[in-house]
Parts: sequence; C-alpha cells; structure tokens
Amino acid sequence: MKTTVLAAAIAALSIGPASACTTVLVGNQASADGSYIVARNEDFSAANAKHMVIHPAVHNQQGVFKSHGNDFTWPLPKEALRYSAIHDFDTADKSMGEAGFNAAGVGLTATETIYNGAAALKADPYVEKTGITEDAIQTVVLPYIHSAREGVELLGNIIEQKGAGEGFGVAFVDSKEVWYLESGSGHQWMASRLPNDQYFVSANQGRLQHYDPKDTANYLASPTLVSFAQQHGLYHPEKGEFNFHTAYSQDVANDATYNYPRVWTLQHGFNPGLTTTITNGKAYPVFVKPAHKISVEDVKQALRNRYQGTSHDPYANVNPQEAWRPVSVFRTQESHILQVRPNLPAAIGEVEYVSFGMSALGVYVPYYQGITHYLPGYDKGTDSASGDSVNWTFRTLQTLVMQDYKDYAPDVQKAYQDFEQQTAKGQKSMEQQYLALYKSQPQQAQKLLQDFEDKTMQDALNLTNKLTQQVITKMTKATDAKYHFEGA
Repeated sequence: MKTTVLAAAIAALSIGPASACTTVLVGNQASADGSYIVARNEDFSAANAKHMVIHPAVHNQQGVFKSHGNDFTWPLPKEALRYSAIHDFDTADKSMGEAGFNAAGVGLTATETIYNGAAALKADPYVEKTGITEDAIQTVVLPYIHSAREGVELLGNIIEQKGAGEGFGVAFVDSKEVWYLESGSGHQWMASRLPNDQYFVSANQGRLQHYDPKDTANYLASPTLVSFAQQHGLYHPEKGEFNFHTAYSQDVANDATYNYPRVWTLQHGFNPGLTTTITNGKAYPVFVKPAHKISVEDVKQALRNRYQGTSHDPYANVNPQEAWRPVSVFRTQESHILQVRPNLPAAIGEVEYVSFGMSALGVYVPYYQGITHYLPGYDKGTDSASGDSVNWTFRTLQTLVMQDYKDYAPDVQKAYQDFEQQTAKGQKSMEQQYLALYKSQPQQAQKLLQDFEDKTMQDALNLTNKLTQQVITKMTKATDAKYHFEGA
C-alpha cells in the first residue's frame, strides 16, 4: 500500500492529538501469580512512531540534561544504570521515554496525563517553560534509582526544585512494592504506596485522596502539601480531614464522559459487585481488593476495553462520535504491561509486554529484562509510514482493519489471541530451561533467552504481515464487487 494512501487513512481515522492514557496497577497479593503489575495505554497520535531502545550504562557522565519539550534542565549524575525505554521517534536520543526497567530492577511508567484544579493552579501555576514535563521524566529518573520509593523521592524533589510544567501521574514498581505519584500544582505533589492486596485504575484524572503525613511507609508528599492547601483556601480543616483530590485535582463536566466510564468499567470488571454509579466519579474507591485475582491476561483485556457488548462500543456500532471515550482508542501509540515476579531471577522475572498501536487490534509481545537487543526495525519509523519500521508494520494492519472493523477485526483478534496463548506456553518452557542453566551456564542461559526473544519478535511480525495480506485480499474483493461494471 502506498504511503500516501496509508497516511490519508490515518488522518481520517485519528482523533485529535490530545494527551490521554489509562493506567492499571496491581499489587502482588491481588495478582494471580504473586507478581506486581504496572500497566498503561499511551494515547496521543496514531502517526507518531514509537521506538524501543535499550540504553547502556554510562560511567563518569558529565553535563546537563536538556528537555526536548521545553527548557527544563537537570544535572546528569556521574553514574547511569542501563535501562529500556519506549521513545517517540524524534526524541530517541533525548527524552520522551514512556516506560521500562533499569538494571536495578525498578520499573516506571511515566506519562499518565492528569489535570490539576483551577484554584490550585492559580495559587501555584505550572512552571511551563522550565519545569519538568512528561517528556523528561523517565530520562532523568529511571537511570538513577534503585527502588520504587527512591523514584518517588527523586521525582518529588525535582518538582519541588524546578516545578512541574504540566499535570501527570507516574507509577514505580520494584520487587517489593508499587508507588503512584500525582502532581498537585506547580510545586506540590503526593504519592501513595499501592496496598499489596488491591489494584488501582486511573484515566486522565487525579485519583489519590487520603494522605497521612505520619505514615511515611505508605505516603510521601511535598513538605507543604497540607499547609499550602490550607493557606490558599484549598482545604478547610473544620470541614473534615484533608483530601488530596478535593484540594488539588480537577473534576469537571468533561470527566463524566471522558474519564469516569473508563474507571467505572474496569473497576466493575474486576469487581462486578460494586454498587457505584457511573455518573458519580467522586464516589469511586481509589484502591480496591479484586473479587478474583488479576492476571496479566486480565490486564491485557482491560487495556483493550472498548465497552464491547454495550451501546457505547464505537467500533462495533461505527460511531466515531460516541460520547464515552473508550480505554482502547485508535490513537493509542503503544500499550505496555510491566510485570515483576520477585521469586525469579531479574532477567526473566521482569517482563515488559508491549503492544504497538491500538491495543484492541494489537498483540502483546513479552520483552524480558535480560535481553540484549531488539530486532532491526524497532528503532525505525517517523510520522510517515515506512516499510522498515516495526511500529508501522503493526499500525498498517490496524489502519486497514478500521476501514471495516466489524468484518476485519474478529479474524485479527482471534489470530493474535492464539499467538499470545502459544507464546505464553513458550515462555513457561523457556523459563524452566533458563532456571536450569543460569547459575552453572550463564552464557547458554543468556543465549536461550535471546533466541526465544528473537523468534517471538519475528513470529509476531510474520503473523502481522500475513494478516495484513489477508485483510488487503478481503478489501480487494469487496472493492471489486462494489465497482465491477460487468455485463455486456
């Protein structure tokens, strides 16, 4: 298919480029296999190719980091850990990292866009020109931390010193816990430790509420979080205990259709017995103990949710003007699930499942922390379609399917489901072999892991190319039938 045709199709289908994401966090006692799970859909622009990159460790580093998005700067520490990142195509050597693991076993997902309250921002505006923004977070934090808590403390320190240039939520995970940080205003922030037996869902809105400054094992925040709110009329002690969401977060009419339905749907999926109503987002619980233990597969399905089976499914109902914004949108750039299994060696115990593009039409491929490289093409692609880009290989198929979702999507989704199931079986086999080798024959264990990864990546690409040809064949026959002009 010609690049110009593909670009035109994407332009027609893509929703306006507004930042928007959905985050799911799961504690190890709430998960099916005792793992910690941190996951997110990154939504912005369908034509923005993502690159997957492994940054090597750096020693005796000097200089200052300069943001790609504004004039934010931060001194570079002398030592930087090896880490993986998912970058925008035009910032792979600069910033705009989305998610990854570092060599110390810490994972991060960095760009859940949230919106702070007007009153809070009037008192303490965003530092838009020189404050830290989403594009810089992973780059200045992940290479320099050795625990999830340390990540919170470093990012919080940066916000206090340099200011936040926009609103954001950031999750950190290690082998012991998950933390979630939200900005409150230009210099205020709060973070909460996820209870191990519970999960958390966020959809472009500040969700944290309770804060106990004395319980530093579970809460961290800017030193003046409460006093600042009281001083500027954001919090009135006589009306009850301090609530971070009430004081610092935005809650407006748009949230009722753009954010509430996503959180409500996923919470009711994990807890069908919840009695919350979809129109009252303020009443949603923040952390919830699931009715049943949550698996990686469950999280995949959550990130693929489109209100299927209801009148609000925009794709089955061919309704681009649907008021309820679904979890899975065409402009999803990538969807990732970071899984930490503390009982396994880090090389195989930490896995990043990534689906390029729209999650409802994508395939989640596992990338182990211990791999040394991605296949050629993972660091290719721009905002124009190209045949050498892994990102565009997946996006091309998705763009074609969206021309007739009801007809084309089922076959693609079934094929990807089968692939994921077979890959999961292959993972179990490979991991067992790895465990038998890694202590006595580490080089063989490493080769085993990389060979599995190379094959899995290539198999996913081969399947996608095959599916693309199948859809083109269907489209060709449909077009022939429509414009046949036969009969003499």
